[in-house]
Amino acid sequence: MSTDNAALAKIGDVSSEEVRATRAAGPSAMEVAEIESQIATAKRYPRDIKRFKAELMSMATIDEETAASCYYALPRDGKKIDGPSVRLAEIALSCYGNCLAQADVDSEDGRFVYAVGACRDLERNIAVRVRVRRRITDKRGQKYGDDMIAVTANAACSVALRNAIFRVVPAAYIKPAFDAAKAVAVGRAEGLANKRAEVLRRLAKMGVDEARVLHRLDRRSVEDITVDDVGLLIGLGTAIHDGEVELDTAFPAPPDPKKRAAAAVEAAPAPVPDESQDPDFARRQEAAIAALGSDSSPAGDTAAAAPAKKSNLF
Repeated sequence: MSTDNAALAKIGDVSSEEVRATRAAGPSAMEVAEIESQIATAKRYPRDIKRFKAELMSMATIDEETAASCYYALPRDGKKIDGPSVRLAEIALSCYGNCLAQADVDSEDGRFVYAVGACRDLERNIAVRVRVRRRITDKRGQKYGDDMIAVTANAACSVALRNAIFRVVPAAYIKPAFDAAKAVAVGRAEGLANKRAEVLRRLAKMGVDEARVLHRLDRRSVEDITVDDVGLLIGLGTAIHDGEVELDTAFPAPPDPKKRAAAAVEAAPAPVPDESQDPDFARRQEAAIAALGSDSSPAGDTAAAAPAKKSNLF
């Protein structure tokens, strides 16, 4: 299992184009002989599935730290997506045996770096290649520096390797270990307060403060964080560590309270004036009633006098 970043730039006299040309030429006779020898050895010593499952479960849950590294979580469109991580893939590969796996940087086009992961089951004669890409520009479109590109390339190789391994090792074997690792990582509900504090300390070391955590979880205080929330925080921390997601994406900064209050004031409808609170309202109301009374009194007198005059005629 190897991770090769030579395709990012020239190393010595070998460029990325020459590396790809060498790959396209295919394996040499020595490499073919080596693979055939490994296949023969795998056939001679086949894997024991029952032993594999027991070893996978034991290694994935050996302690809380290992268990926490075995799964990740990502925010997507307001929902949570979780799954087995690179560390669980490495454990699965070690326990499964009789496999060859590697990941290499394939190319870089100025916006993305591309990595290819491959896994071969020597016993079953199954081979899988997976290609992934990772962005190497920031939000403003500026290209990362050399060091950050190397970090991103390593993360792309890890993801490509994980995806290739999980295409070869059946998911039916992975899921029980994945669920058990989550249970061990989160801990029991009785120890929620201690586990919550521990996870918050780990995130703080990564640069995630309490305000960002509460904003991501939509909680008002640390005491409102539930067991499920702790599991999500652990998964997000693993995703950041493995390069699956950027910190600002996993834990966006909360809006400024002053700006939020100003926005709320601007969005609120204009208040309707209450005329009853006006000290001159009663005076104006009395004047209006008096004016109406004076306008209607002559008409009322005329209407009353007219029938009387008519009755005198008859």
